[in-house]
Amino acid sequence: MKAKKVPGIPMQVKGSFHDTESIQKFDNADEIEVKYNILKERFFEINKWGNYSRENNAEFTLCDSSGQQINRPPIIGDYIKILLSEIKNPGINDYQWVRIDMIDKTNPNRIMMQCRPSKVPGNEFAGKTVHFQSAASTSTFVISKGSNYIKMAIYGRNEKANQNTDLFSSLKNIFISLGRMVGSSKINWKQLADGMVSLK
Repeated sequence: MKAKKVPGIPMQVKGSFHDTESIQKFDNADEIEVKYNILKERFFEINKWGNYSRENNAEFTLCDSSGQQINRPPIIGDYIKILLSEIKNPGINDYQWVRIDMIDKTNPNRIMMQCRPSKVPGNEFAGKTVHFQSAASTSTFVISKGSNYIKMAIYGRNEKANQNTDLFSSLKNIFISLGRMVGSSKINWKQLADGMVSLK
């Protein structure tokens, strides 16, 4: 099985990939427009993403370039802090960090946002990537509408375990990438995508 070729999505070169798509169909154009506007609101409220995936414990927090939580639509250069499982009093090493490298709103029927594993914000010239995947990996989030549907998709490309870290974290990242870490797992993007487009 090959990665889909989607405009704006990086080419798959090495490592693993996923094409996660969820579609909700509607009867008429007016309803689609209303539902797409709701989906856009959800898409840009990153701090609430965890609410839409009922069976997934992942928590998403939008942060600015200094790592402080913010409550506004994302911009390029912001970060998303991700907690993969329910942990009481989580420490900095319990989070995964990605940087928003691209937001494309030029197409009225589609919005794209691309993220890449990153260092802890505010420490750009020191430290290591704080994510279970390497900095070469990308996740591209896309919402779109058509003549009878709305859609959310997440495309992962060039996904490899992050080994640019200490030995313990490197081994942990390998297990998480394989989905075998007890008490922690890969993000279930399908659950998130399904929840985002479920607007009934």
